[in-house]
Amino acid sequence: MSRITNNMIISDFLSNYNKSQNKLNKYMNQLSTGDKFSRISEEPIDAVKSMRLDTILSFNQQYQDNAAEGISWLKVTDEALNEVGKTLRTLRTDALAAATGTMTPESRQKLLPKVEQLRKDLVEIANSKYANSYIFNGFKTKVKPYQDAASLIPGDYEANGAVSTGKLEREVAAGTVVGVNVTGPEIGFAQMFADINNFSVALASDDPVEIQNTIDNIDTHIENVLVARSQVGSCQNRLELGADRLSAQEVTYTDILSKTADTDVAETIMKYMNEENVFRLALQTGSRIFQPTLMDFLR
Repeated sequence: MSRITNNMIISDFLSNYNKSQNKLNKYMNQLSTGDKFSRISEEPIDAVKSMRLDTILSFNQQYQDNAAEGISWLKVTDEALNEVGKTLRTLRTDALAAATGTMTPESRQKLLPKVEQLRKDLVEIANSKYANSYIFNGFKTKVKPYQDAASLIPGDYEANGAVSTGKLEREVAAGTVVGVNVTGPEIGFAQMFADINNFSVALASDDPVEIQNTIDNIDTHIENVLVARSQVGSCQNRLELGADRLSAQEVTYTDILSKTADTDVAETIMKYMNEENVFRLALQTGSRIFQPTLMDFLR
C-alpha cells in the first residue's frame, strides 16, 4: 500500500482549491458580462453553435435590407405608374371630346397647349428616380432615359441611346431573387410620347379620324400601364411576404442565440452560491491541513 504524504495532501488541496476558485471566477465573469463564455475553450460546442447563428443572423439582416430596399423601389415605381395612368385617362377624356363633331376647330386648337404639357409631364414621370437612380432605365440607373422631342418618331424621345431593358433583382434568401423593376420599353414610353404628339398634330390639323385613332392608342397604353402595375404589385407582395418571414426567423434565431451564448442569470447565481459554499469549505479544510505542527503530535 502506497504511503500518503503531507505533500500529496497539500497538492490535492491546492488543486481542488484552484478548480473551485476558477469556477467562481467563471460564474462572476458570466454575471458581470452576461456572456456564457469568453473563450471558445470554455464552451466549445455552444461557441461553435453561437458563431453559426451569428452568421445566419448576419445573412438574415442583409436579406431584410435587400427586401426593404426592393419594396421601396417598387412603391416609387407604382406611384409613378399611377400618375402615368391618371395622365393618360385625362388625355383620353380630351381625345373623346375632340373626336365629337360638336367641337369646333377653334376649341380643338385650344386643347393643344394642355396636351403638349401633359406629354411633357409624362416624360418627366418616365425619368422618375429612387435614391438618385432612374427607375425605368434597367441597368442604366444613372443615365437619364427620356427627353421631350415633340416628334412622331419614338426613338427621338430616348435621351441617351437605347433605354435599358435590364431586370434588377434583389436576393431575399439563399438562391432566391425577386425582380424589383419594370423598364421603359416594357411600358412603351417612347411610343406613348410619339402617339401623344400625333394627337397634338391631329388637333392642329383638325383631323377627327386621327384623333379617333389617338383614343385607341391611348387605350393600349393604359392597358400596358395596368399590366406593369400588376407586375409591380406581385413583386411587392412577394418581397413583403419574404420580409415578414425573415423578421420571424430573426426572432427565432436571436432567441436560440440568446439561450446558447447568454448567461442564465438565475441559474448562474445558484451555481455561484453553491460553488462559494464549496470554496469556503475548502478554505476551512485547508486551514486544518496547514495548522498541525510537531508539537500537535507530541501532545
